[in-house]
Amino acid sequence: MKCNYCNSEKVVKKGKRGIKTRYLCNSCNKSFQDKYTYSLYNSKDDWWIKSLNANSVGIRSIARVLRYSTGTILRRILHLSSKVTKPIYYERNQVYEVDELWTFVGTNKPSNYAWVSYAINRYTGNVIDVVVGPRTKVNLEKVIYTLKSLSPKKIITDKNPSYPNLIVPYDHDTKRYANNKIERNNLNFRTHLKRLSRKTICYSKSLKMLQACVLLYLDFNYWNLKIS
Repeated sequence: MKCNYCNSEKVVKKGKRGIKTRYLCNSCNKSFQDKYTYSLYNSKDDWWIKSLNANSVGIRSIARVLRYSTGTILRRILHLSSKVTKPIYYERNQVYEVDELWTFVGTNKPSNYAWVSYAINRYTGNVIDVVVGPRTKVNLEKVIYTLKSLSPKKIITDKNPSYPNLIVPYDHDTKRYANNKIERNNLNFRTHLKRLSRKTICYSKSLKMLQACVLLYLDFNYWNLKIS
């Protein structure tokens, strides 16, 4: 047998991993297996990971389709999401809608809710900003601050008591049906991102992974269009 790295024939057995024998090269001092269950990752599949994530396919399903290990897919999603940058908008005097939708993190119990708080332009549908985490005043303020930097004409929200003080001095609307646009958009999110579905076993195991998948989804469907 020859070494996979240096083609040397100075190879000896080095125990087993499961039922597969591992080998050690005495020339380059690297270990390897004769056969591997999964393929070496190819960066050309990055687009497929983004596409499958944005089309209601879970982590293990992506791994089965692309024939990589689940660990490889998890690490790649975290890496790709770290490269996502939110677009800079230069618009002014626009109407925005803000809302939150909940999902599970860790276990599918009501005590483990996590929230995706985001804002959209009412007329263009562009996602202006998003924050993933607890529905606290601090997280909501991050989204509202982004909108206030654009000198909005009006900000539409639900009747969450945290909003009025955050939105002052801009026009704030909480009328019934005023936020229909973003409520409809929530349905798209839940349909396109499997982990956001209400009744599913495909919930996020960590807040970090939820945030990564949401950012990849938004980048694939909104931000990669570079609309500003």
